[in-house]
Amino acid sequence: MEAAREAQEVWASRPLAERLRTLRALRHLLALRSSELVAAARGAGDRSEDEVLSSEVIPLADACRFLEREAEHILAPRWLGAQGRPFWLSGVEAEVRREPLGLVLVVAPSNYPLFLPGVQALQALAAGNAVLWKPGRGGSLAARRVAALAAEAGLDPRLLTVLPEDPETVRAALDAGVDKVLLTGSASTGRKVLAELASRLVPATMELSGCDALFVLPGADLDRVARAVHFGLTLNGGATCIAPRRVFVPHSLDALLGERISALLAERPAPRISFMPVSDSEEALAAAALCPYALGASVFGPEEEALAFASRVRAGVVVVNDVIVPTADPRLPFGGRGESGFGVTRGAEGLLEMTVPKVVSVRRGRRLPHLEERHPEDAALFRAYLTLTHGGGLRSRLRGLSALLAALVRRGRGSGRSS
Repeated sequence: MEAAREAQEVWASRPLAERLRTLRALRHLLALRSSELVAAARGAGDRSEDEVLSSEVIPLADACRFLEREAEHILAPRWLGAQGRPFWLSGVEAEVRREPLGLVLVVAPSNYPLFLPGVQALQALAAGNAVLWKPGRGGSLAARRVAALAAEAGLDPRLLTVLPEDPETVRAALDAGVDKVLLTGSASTGRKVLAELASRLVPATMELSGCDALFVLPGADLDRVARAVHFGLTLNGGATCIAPRRVFVPHSLDALLGERISALLAERPAPRISFMPVSDSEEALAAAALCPYALGASVFGPEEEALAFASRVRAGVVVVNDVIVPTADPRLPFGGRGESGFGVTRGAEGLLEMTVPKVVSVRRGRRLPHLEERHPEDAALFRAYLTLTHGGGLRSRLRGLSALLAALVRRGRGSGRSS
């Protein structure tokens, strides 16, 4: 931990462009040594090479390139001048900066040992942090492979430390002191970790359990729905947090869709799925809302109707006429609601979660009225200013202007007599 913090101070002091060059070198190595990554990630489950490449390696490389292209813009200091500034703050300008948190603990899941924690680690590093990566069960090979390639790309090895898989490692890291925790896991695990964080006042991003709803609207392509359900249930051996688990379908389409899904799943045992016939969309939404989880959802139907329906679905991400795959877009934030967690990873919003804002304000000019002695007319002056700047309607604002000028005149006369 001490070595990681020493390295992080140096890393954070380097220009962002330099940090991103290291990530670019890592991305090239991800492509060059993809077979090594596949072999390491497959160790966490019985998956084919093409599935690991498409669901883990390629999305991780894309996320890296997103940072190379966008991080400087996202993390750039924001200067606030006169535009939009309250009049009474005349002479004050400010800059909002994004600074690294320090030491980030990434608690990884077992189902996607490369992509999910890998993106979080890359974003933390791009923002100037050091990372402790606690793999999920069977994820150590993938984590160590990424760390080795990062070191080969020029990253100080102290900036990316792979911890043991033992869950007790999390408590040991918290005891040693970290600045933020990113956990991907079950809701029950999230509760335990949050209990540990509460007494330490350590912030967290929690990506927790999912029990995703899939809504079928009248006019939906049932063959596409069936294929999508089959894909979602069989991807990664059924261990995908945003796979469809509850299908809400109109009574009139219930039998037809059930036959299609059963035919596709007949060749292999499928994970359990709840098939829930409903009378209409209102009943579907009401039934779906009974579930405490709200990670993702899918809506199938004519695009205009599906988009309108999607706006009413309680979930962190909603996909229209597809499942899962569109959420891997590196530009998009990902996170849930309710017992599916809070905060986001990925995208611009995920990168910003790896930072803390710092505001630096500058007072220009010699006059600082708030440091002067109080005056009997101050309250009247402030009331008049409030009416002038925030009153409703022109007549009200004109009254405020008149009162303001009168208060200034009285104030000036009073100051003249006292002098």
